[in-house]
Formats: sequence, C-alpha cells, structure tokens
Amino acid sequence: MTTAAAAPPCETSTGVAAIGPEVLPPLTLACLGPGPEVALDQLTGRPTLVNLWATWCLPCREEMPLLQDAFERYGEQVRFLGVDTQDSPEAAASFVTDLQIGYAQVLDPDGALLTELGVRGLPVTLGLDADGRIVARVVGQLDAQELQQLIDTLLS
Repeated sequence: MTTAAAAPPCETSTGVAAIGPEVLPPLTLACLGPGPEVALDQLTGRPTLVNLWATWCLPCREEMPLLQDAFERYGEQVRFLGVDTQDSPEAAASFVTDLQIGYAQVLDPDGALLTELGVRGLPVTLGLDADGRIVARVVGQLDAQELQQLIDTLLS
C-alpha cells in the first residue's frame, strides 16, 4: 500500500522469523511509503529500534524529531521502523512528510501490535537485537538521554 510518495520506503523482510517469549508477534504491516509489507517477526540481521506512535499523540509528536536525529546518526548501524498506530494513513503520511522523517514507517490502523504487546498507551519504543529479540522496552516519551542509552544497548 503506497499512501504517500514522500514517505520513506520499507525494506524487504528477509530474516528468519525470531522465536521465543520476547519477540515481536508474527504481524505483517503495510508500508506507509513505497516498498513491501514488513513482517515484524522477521526484523533480524541487525539491531532494530521500533517506535509505535500516532499523530494524535502529543508525546509521540514531540519525540519524533529526536528519533529522526538518531536515525541520521545511527541509521547505518541500527534499523529504524515507525509503526503508525490507530491512526489514518493520510494523517500519518502528512505528518511524516512535514517533519521530513527519513526512516521507514508501517501502518497498524487497528493497533494490533499495541494489543499484542499488552500496552495501553503511546508512544512505545522497542529495541530488538540482531536476532529479533526484544532487549529494551520504553513506554512513554523518550528524552535524548534515554534514547541514547537505548541505542547504546543495541550497539553493545
């Protein structure tokens, strides 16, 4: 599903599905920009930062520029993936374009991932190791120091 040409492309999921108690569920979500659907349980091969957000979530809107800055610094070493949650694709595409967000975004209009994670609010940021295991989970708005600690954890 290509909603906006200005939204960043998604990568093809080529990893082997991660297994275990602390992995993402086997959900496949449509890319907001060009590119294939993304199988969340196949985000393997390198560390990944997954951020669940929505345009109607003020803390999400406030932390998005921090995530973009981190992507610009660490995007070669860490995969970044935004998950627009319980939102309209049009609002998400406009927001991502307006803020010039350069990392891939997928759509979760029903909030399936949020439900699977057992979390009620946004934002939620997850750190996955190269094997797809969740090694860090932050519920609530990240500040610059917390984000740096999360990235340091992923790179260690």
